[in-house]
Amino acid sequence: MTVLVAGSRARTGGRAPSGHTKLAMDRRTFILALGSIAAGFPSSSRAQSIPSPTTRWVVWEEIPTIVVLSTQDDFRVPAIRESVGFWNAEFAQLGSPFRFGAIVHSLRSIAASDLLALKAGTSLPPLVNSMREANGDVIVVLSDHTGFDPFALPWPTLRKVLVAIPNLRKLLSWHGFARNIVAHELGHAVGLGHNDDATSLMCGGAARCVLHPKDGFAPLTSAEKAKLLDTYPPTWQPKPSRRWKADPPAGRIT
Repeated sequence: MTVLVAGSRARTGGRAPSGHTKLAMDRRTFILALGSIAAGFPSSSRAQSIPSPTTRWVVWEEIPTIVVLSTQDDFRVPAIRESVGFWNAEFAQLGSPFRFGAIVHSLRSIAASDLLALKAGTSLPPLVNSMREANGDVIVVLSDHTGFDPFALPWPTLRKVLVAIPNLRKLLSWHGFARNIVAHELGHAVGLGHNDDATSLMCGGAARCVLHPKDGFAPLTSAEKAKLLDTYPPTWQPKPSRRWKADPPAGRIT
């Protein structure tokens, strides 16, 4: 998925782009392969390739807890909080009782090399172990690495979803970028795939997407709203949340 920002083309006149021009080019051409790779981690202790059939997302039976794996005071944490608020408001407007649950912060980490291997189609044992041990249902990894695109990956056998967000610091001046990226990936976590509507939140795949909301979030399509309500209807009742063991100290994100 290529995200384009509305605006005039940068003209360099054959010269190497300046810092301002390069940032403008980054904004227009930042490539986000926001697709999720195939479902299900293998449970073997050796590295294995991940299969590539149609992704099978987790259908939540409980209120999913979100655990954020990052350093203290990561600048992307507010985007997670805003994105969870967006999704919970959307479900409330649909008349669904489904909500994302508490957001907790963990000082655990997943190595960038493991995330890169996962994007390449291989799950390494350290990452598999980290997924098993993470104290949450939706595991959001805020990586300091810039060498991969954001992605979401379900692990139905453990009823968990991994969301990996690279370092977005070079695009901080693009207002609303981080929160829309996080909200897009959380959309996968509630079962939505990509569409080809260039201005919608879940635009992706081979589509060329234009995301430039100055305030708030890009919208969902009517079909996506209908799917969410079909998956989590007004009669949906959550089972008791899963209990997690103690984690390295960090605390709850409010």
